Amino acid sequence: MAAKEIHHSRQALGFSLIEMLVALVVLSLSLGVLYQAATGATRNVRVAAEYTDAVMLAESMLAEHSYVTGENLSAFGQFEIFQWNVSSWPVPYDDSLDPEEQTVAAEPLQYLEVVVSWPGRGGAPREIDLMTVVPLREPAS
Repeated sequence: MAAKEIHHSRQALGFSLIEMLVALVVLSLSLGVLYQAATGATRNVRVAAEYTDAVMLAESMLAEHSYVTGENLSAFGQFEIFQWNVSSWPVPYDDSLDPEEQTVAAEPLQYLEVVVSWPGRGGAPREIDLMTVVPLREPAS
């Protein structure tokens, strides 16, 4: 009976060294995966913030140019890390309109395009492109 008690008390001592090493390896691998996930999430938040800023800049450029005063407008500039380019070109008329309809047609229209670009991670540039149609008006004198 004494041998059985000694064997039983040995099992009650706890984990063996190998079991502890396996547990530490599993823990370290899990922490590595969690660290990579947190790093990726942080990077995604930064990229999303850059896209949000770029869209706000492009929308403000569209609002600033709610009409154009000359055909083939071209303007460019830089704001913080963002480079922007605004350009316009004529909207072609529908040739199927008869002459009377053409005289009644609305004022001439221009396509207006805003392109905002900025440097991305790894040297690959990122950009967004917004386009709308605006009226062509004579400059106020």
